[in-house]
Amino acid sequence: MDNRFWIGREDEETIGHEGEPTEARAVLRLSGELDLEGAPSLAEAAGPLLKDASRTLVLDCHDVTFCDSSGLNTLLNLRQRAADSGARLLLARPSAHVRHLLRLTHTERVFHVVEATDAVGDASAPRS
Repeated sequence: MDNRFWIGREDEETIGHEGEPTEARAVLRLSGELDLEGAPSLAEAAGPLLKDASRTLVLDCHDVTFCDSSGLNTLLNLRQRAADSGARLLLARPSAHVRHLLRLTHTERVFHVVEATDAVGDASAPRS
């Protein structure tokens, strides 16, 4: 099997006043083709991270070289899972291929897009 899609992970936790964790943040760095073969790997890696309402999940899409309808569907499903659980999902640094697909499908406004993996911003409203 040709492994054309890779995911790297970074975690960070913000500590609150009483020493209690207030927000967990994970960054998944996506690389390669987010297609019928790669999309299940993303769903498997990201799904469990979206169960916690205090978590922000950043999908770094800078190195995604191709994204088809399977990849887009996975991103939309993850967005819905985040909304259902109260977690935050950010798309960071989307590649030209990802931006093009979001524009073509008129879905760019449903995602919160940031230009850096350390940007969190207000995820209450998607960015156009």
